[in-house]
Amino acid sequence: MFDCHVHCSHSVDSPTLIDDMVNVAISKGMKYIAFTDHLDRDYLYGISINKNIKQLDLPFHITDTLRAKQKYAGQIEIACGVECGYSKMAEEDYLQMLNGCNLDIILNSVHSVNGLDCYHSEYFDGKDKRVAYEKYLIAVMDSINAKYDYDVITHLGYVCRKAPFDDRDMNYCEFADIIDSILKEIISRGVSLELNSHNRGTNTPFLPYLSIVQRYIELGGSEFTFGSDAHRISRVNDKFDVVKDFLIDNGQKHINIYRKRQKIKIDLTKLS
Repeated sequence: MFDCHVHCSHSVDSPTLIDDMVNVAISKGMKYIAFTDHLDRDYLYGISINKNIKQLDLPFHITDTLRAKQKYAGQIEIACGVECGYSKMAEEDYLQMLNGCNLDIILNSVHSVNGLDCYHSEYFDGKDKRVAYEKYLIAVMDSINAKYDYDVITHLGYVCRKAPFDDRDMNYCEFADIIDSILKEIISRGVSLELNSHNRGTNTPFLPYLSIVQRYIELGGSEFTFGSDAHRISRVNDKFDVVKDFLIDNGQKHINIYRKRQKIKIDLTKLS
């Protein structure tokens, strides 16, 4: 019971206090929860995004998460992290802000593509599925080569969540060449691929789509984290068992958590 991707009210899009999240996690018997609140500097350089959106107060986030870590010591391990929303223009911001930060885990995400958040309808205007998805995947490839250090590539397939197409699936066979490039680069860098159970609007139990995860395994990939991407208490640790069973069924024995930016392997076969 480990969740490496959770948000609380430190993020602009979560209404839930960190203590409420922690108490639910404890009640579920969880052993580890990472608060990876949004450090979305990409939004400052967007086109359709509100540039005045409240940014993460990073010192407060770190201090308050440490307070919770100490308060609940012995009941659950609490990790402090951030989710960096990648854009080329935001790289220097992240380099400066992350330097010297006492964090356990850094997630690297793509939300915006060429200044447009692909969770919003404007991103899809004038684009068919192939164009919309290929532009997103190119941005993911760019994010893997970000200047700043990170531990996890998150919610690969984010573009599918609110896509307006009748068939919004992102299957490996449709975008094989660029997906292979992405997966091979993830493997070569030794970072983890997140299995993200925030699957709203998609025809998959988690992101990435199963065919992409299976291709990652075929290519030799074996570094995974689990993230519920919860913003509310109802989704904390959601579908962890689904992810665990999928990994075991596909020959994987471990899932990763992070502590002080160090990868810790958890034996899935020993989890009840």
